[in-house]
Amino acid sequence: FYKFFCQRYRQLVRDGGGIGVVLPRSVFASKGSSGFREWLLKHAPPRRIDFLLNKASWAFDMEPRYSVALLVADRGGDSSEMEVAGIADSATAFAAQVESPGLMLRRQALGGLLEVPLLPRQDDADLLAKLRSTGPFPLGGGRWRCFPNQGDFNETTDRSLWEGATEGRPLWKGASFDQFVPLGAGERPCPPTRQALAKALEPRPGGGSLVADDVPVQQRAGAVARTVARARVAFRDVTRATDSRTVRACLIPPAHFLTNTAPYLAFIDEDPRAEATCLAILNSLPFDWQARRFVEIHLNFFVLEGLRIPELDDTTFDELAEAAARLSCPDDRFADFAAATGVDVGPLDSEQRTTLLADIDARVARAWGLSMDELEVIFRDFTLDAVP
Repeated sequence: FYKFFCQRYRQLVRDGGGIGVVLPRSVFASKGSSGFREWLLKHAPPRRIDFLLNKASWAFDMEPRYSVALLVADRGGDSSEMEVAGIADSATAFAAQVESPGLMLRRQALGGLLEVPLLPRQDDADLLAKLRSTGPFPLGGGRWRCFPNQGDFNETTDRSLWEGATEGRPLWKGASFDQFVPLGAGERPCPPTRQALAKALEPRPGGGSLVADDVPVQQRAGAVARTVARARVAFRDVTRATDSRTVRACLIPPAHFLTNTAPYLAFIDEDPRAEATCLAILNSLPFDWQARRFVEIHLNFFVLEGLRIPELDDTTFDELAEAAARLSCPDDRFADFAAATGVDVGPLDSEQRTTLLADIDARVARAWGLSMDELEVIFRDFTLDAVP
C-alpha cells in the first residue's frame, strides 16, 4: 500500500503541482480543526481529498476504526470547489478510488465550519449544495432564534441526584423518545431537589452558539429558565449517518428532566407555533438527509447549528406548525402546548400519523424547491422501514 500510495500521490503532485499530505479524517470534520480548514481554503485550497477507512488495519498499523484523509493541496488552487472521493475500506477499493474521478464539491456544500461531507455520487454533491444555499437552522429564517443546550444533568457525573430514588420527576435520556414519539423508555425518577433544579438552570448557556453574538447571556439564561419546566423540543445526541433516521427530535412533556444524551433547544422568543415548525423541519426527510452528510456518531451542536433550513412562506409555516403540533400532543400531558398551538389532544391512528408525516416531508421538500429527481436522491439514502 505504501508504495502504491506514494506513486499515486507523487503523480498527482507532479501533474498539477502542490503537495500531498496524510491527515486524520477528523481534521475535515471536527470543530477543533475549523481554523485549519479556514486557513487551508484561503492559502492552499484542496485539489483532491481521498477518504479511507483503516478497516482491519489494511493501510496503516494503527487503530483500525480510524478514517484517514489523503490531501492534495495547491497554493494556486481554486477555493470555490474541490474534488472529493471515498471512503475506501480495502487496498482494492482504494486502488479503484484513486484511479477514478472524484466528486466535484462546491464550497457552499461544506458545513457551517467548513466540514467536508462524505458523499457517494455527484448528484448527492449537487443536491447538498442546493440545500445549503439557504439560512442556518438556529436563526429560523427570521421566524425563531434558538440554541442547543445540554440536558439538565450529566449521565455520569450527576448520577448522585437520582441514584436510589423511588419518586420524583421522570428523567429521560436520548433513547426515551423517537421522532414525535415521547416513549419514556428507560425513564428513572429524579427528585426535584434544590440542587437538581439549580443544576438544570445553567447560568451561562449558549456561549458558543450562533445567537450568542446578538443575544446577551441574561436573555439566553432566561430562555433556559422559561423552557426547563414546560414542554420542550429535544433531540438524540447519539446517532449515526447509517441509522434508519439520523435526526430524532420530540416534544418532551412538562416537568421532565433530561440527561446529556438528550439535548434540547432553548428558544429566545416564546412562540409555540415557531417551536412546532422547527420540530417539523428537524424531523423532515430533506433535513435528515442533509444531516447524514456530516454526522458520524453524535449530532454535535456545531453540526446542528451548521445545518440549513428552507425559506418558509406564511402558509407553509402555518401548515408545518399545525402538523407537528398535532403529532406532538398524543395525551393530556401536552394540553397546554396543544392549546397554545390550536390543535387537538389525543392519540392518532397509523393512517393519520403517516399522513401528517408525509405532509411535513412534502411541504419541506417543496419549500426547498426540490425536483422529483432530487427527491429520488434523498429516498435512496433510507430504507422502507425508515420511510414507508
